[in-house]
Amino acid sequence: MKKLTSLVAALFVFVSPLALADWHGGKVTTVQIAYDGSTIVFTLAGHSRNNCTCYSAWPNTICLNRARVSFKEEVAMLYSVRARGGDLHVNIDETSCSVVAMYEAD
Repeated sequence: MKKLTSLVAALFVFVSPLALADWHGGKVTTVQIAYDGSTIVFTLAGHSRNNCTCYSAWPNTICLNRARVSFKEEVAMLYSVRARGGDLHVNIDETSCSVVAMYEAD
């Protein structure tokens, strides 16, 4: 029974961050390079928040995480979708508004 309890507790540690993320989609309305010169932030039409913590100077923006392996590809996709006026769908960590995953809709 003790092993089962430990297993369940370990599962919650791995699953709980995923539970705090949600998909949002729409047109990219702005793309900005933040004041620090290294943070890329953007907004989506229809997604409005004012309590994001990934870049506190602009609490209404979604952030790309420079530490992610796919950061350069995400920046390229972001600018491409914005330039063509397509829809972008992003999985956002709801506590920070950082991108967890993203894809372009057809």
